[in-house]
Amino acid sequence: MAVPFSQMWTVATYVMAQKLRGRERYPLVLMLEPLFRCNLACAGCGKIQYPGHILRRQLTPEQCFAAVRECGVPIVSLPGGEPLLHPQIGEVVAGLVSMKKYVYVCTNAVLLEEKLAQGAFRPSKYLTFAVHLDGLKEEHDFAVSREGTYDQAVAAIKAAVAGGFRVTTNSTLFEGAEPERFRRFCDEMMALGVEGM
Repeated sequence: MAVPFSQMWTVATYVMAQKLRGRERYPLVLMLEPLFRCNLACAGCGKIQYPGHILRRQLTPEQCFAAVRECGVPIVSLPGGEPLLHPQIGEVVAGLVSMKKYVYVCTNAVLLEEKLAQGAFRPSKYLTFAVHLDGLKEEHDFAVSREGTYDQAVAAIKAAVAGGFRVTTNSTLFEGAEPERFRRFCDEMMALGVEGM
């Protein structure tokens, strides 16, 4: 599966419009963090070290929509923390999809199967789950400091793909990563039906 032509066309026409307006610099993707809270304590991430009063804050759906309207980009990435912890994440995503924005929900996928079963999201060419996986089971579970997260993520990817959702993966390679094992990881992800890595 590849990036839909409609997404490529939307991005291309947006870029051309910026060029025709004489703009040399313009945003292409809005990284919109609705919250910093997370359900993992990965060694490579410092977000969970924020003070409690920061970790308890989150954007409202209206604040998210206003930020996207102000920025005007065709693509919105929703990282965190873990965006699936946001109590209104389904409403945020549905609102952005209704604005015809290409939305990438960046998730560790620990809660993804549960959210899919609850019907929090509907498949759309505008919605992609970008699942964070740092290699095969041993490497990933070590990187996120919790056993079993690789298996949860793989199960969630399978459920999402079976449900008609677009899925990509996002990986961090740490010092000492073995190229052969990472190649095997890429092969396994492609066999699951992910759109890209």
